[in-house]
Amino acid sequence: MEGEPQRGAPMTTGSTGARGPYAKTAMVRQQIVAAATEVFSEFGYRATTMKEVAARAGISQRGLAHHFAGKAELLGAVIEARDEASSRLMAPYGEGLESILSMFAVVSDNIRRPGLVELYSVLTAEAASADHPAHDHYRKRYTGLRQYLSLAFESLREQGELNSAMGSDALAIGVIAVIDGLQLQWLYDKRTVDVEQTLHAFLTTIIPRLPALSDIRRNRRSSPTPPAV
Repeated sequence: MEGEPQRGAPMTTGSTGARGPYAKTAMVRQQIVAAATEVFSEFGYRATTMKEVAARAGISQRGLAHHFAGKAELLGAVIEARDEASSRLMAPYGEGLESILSMFAVVSDNIRRPGLVELYSVLTAEAASADHPAHDHYRKRYTGLRQYLSLAFESLREQGELNSAMGSDALAIGVIAVIDGLQLQWLYDKRTVDVEQTLHAFLTTIIPRLPALSDIRRNRRSSPTPPAV
């Protein structure tokens, strides 16, 4: 599952709006990050070249180097951009059902952008190696997600809304495994694997009063969608 929840209120990234050369620089960087997202998704970090990213972005390698000193820095920008977009959907820690629904919203947003799911799947596999530049990021991200979901389940348990004898930490680990597994299967067979429906059915077994999937989708359509990376 892409995106890392932030403690406290959901992250917002307000901007006063850059002007002149600053605005142009921001646009070029956004263009580069979008191109890098595509290339990392297709080739993974290790096989990606700055030459290919520059070609996709429509700029020279020298121009790319002006904005990003190297591939590791570029990868960091791609991850940061996606995390910022996802965190806007996340409720604060310990909000019980609201935390679960916001997690569901991130998953729904992910599957509307297959390239990002591909990027996530490639990077999480590669980053398991300790020498990968994203290793610490993904280790901390999984820790943060486990804590986020564990607190949500603990809150639901205290409210009498949780139907499971499993501990909250174990439930959190299990739900993350379900999400990652569903997204990976979906990449192989999008016609057969319905991520939202299957995840909702699973969550309903432990949260009986979870809103109907149709209601969740209706509420999502009425909410603003974070910009694509």
